[in-house]
Amino acid sequence: MTDSRLHEEIFDLIYARKNPEVAILRLNQVLDRSPENSEALALKAYALNKLANTRKEWKFSDIALTSADRALSLNPNDDIALTSKGWALIDLGKAVDAISFLIHATHVNPHNEYAWYNLAWAQYLTGKAAESAASIARALEISPNNTILTRGKRMMGVGRLPTHLKRSSYLK
Repeated sequence: MTDSRLHEEIFDLIYARKNPEVAILRLNQVLDRSPENSEALALKAYALNKLANTRKEWKFSDIALTSADRALSLNPNDDIALTSKGWALIDLGKAVDAISFLIHATHVNPHNEYAWYNLAWAQYLTGKAAESAASIARALEISPNNTILTRGKRMMGVGRLPTHLKRSSYLK
């Protein structure tokens, strides 16, 4: 299986089939055969973040952070690992720490709409309204019909945070 096919398969499982659990099982199979597969580690971190958000169980964000760090130790310029690390940090209440990883992800792959989207959230949560607006606009330029991005922009526009982010330390 080529790298792009694995990526497509996992994103199909996460978004089209809405089944991050199966995506994680599939990635575990790949990692059982090749434990140093940085792409599989990065995609596993991404799927774990999605699972954390779906189930509202933040222990999965901690595991995602570990997987992203392993992927980044093998490939420091993996935009999926950088995005996943930023996403996990946001969910764990560390938006300030997430910003540098997400900026790096947008430099590595300027067409990664989720890197821009998560950067917008990190900027929004840290009071950087103008930067956040520019980042979400960039995400929507890349993927104008993406309902996740559109909903996020609307939430930011009316000041409505996802429940789990209300407890975060950066809101004090």
